[in-house]
Amino acid sequence: MSAVIGVLISIGFIILSVITGGDSITSLLSAGSAMIVLGGTFGSIITQYGPKAMLQAVKAIITLVKPPPSNIALFINQVADWSNLARSQGSLSLESVLGSTTDAFQKKGLQMIIDNTSQDDLRSIFGILSDNAYRQDMIGADVWEAAGGYTPTIGVLGAVLGLIAVMQRLDHPAELGPGIATAFTATIYGVGAANLVFLPLGARIASAAAARNRDRQIVVQGFVLLSEGKSGTLIRQNLQSFLTESKPKAADAGSEGKLGEAAGQAA
Repeated sequence: MSAVIGVLISIGFIILSVITGGDSITSLLSAGSAMIVLGGTFGSIITQYGPKAMLQAVKAIITLVKPPPSNIALFINQVADWSNLARSQGSLSLESVLGSTTDAFQKKGLQMIIDNTSQDDLRSIFGILSDNAYRQDMIGADVWEAAGGYTPTIGVLGAVLGLIAVMQRLDHPAELGPGIATAFTATIYGVGAANLVFLPLGARIASAAAARNRDRQIVVQGFVLLSEGKSGTLIRQNLQSFLTESKPKAADAGSEGKLGEAAGQAA
């Protein structure tokens, strides 16, 4: 929700600056410029990514407004309890909690533990599932960041088209001022849409995807330790050590590496 609020604040202050400067808000309105910039941008995006990716990008905005539920701290306590149950009654006893697990990623892990999947296969399967999920999460970020790259250039294109139309009417001097102003509206739309909407949305979606990927890596680490027969106390201590770390995008890959190192040390 804060991402949408941030976009509205940015646009709101720009409109306020126009009003306080004594200009009419209608000076920023141009249906032709909007069609050139937005239509050209989305056409380019569909050409590059296809309509399915465009739909996923729209859904990614919805996830910012209403993020999917995630409680990694709860999982840590659960996997510790599962470990104690498996150590005392065997891995087949985990079938009793399989039905009550709603998260598909965790349910897959439990099923593999019940099936006595080898540690190498477990790591391989989870690695593929995690990578696929992360790539899907990043599609929305890639689309909006690409849109942020197209809009300024298409805005300039719209301005040039507007100036061409003005130059064709030099015999009407009274129309030159409004015509030039309308032409440059396309540039405002292009630069504004890129820097106030598309690029910030892309970065925010990428950050959310990195955070979810980090949580998935903690889940993978938990199931690896569970498959190794580690005690619930050790699993809880191992996984909780990652909860105090920050979640910046740039550090995400590093945290994944630390998870792998921790698994090796725990073994």
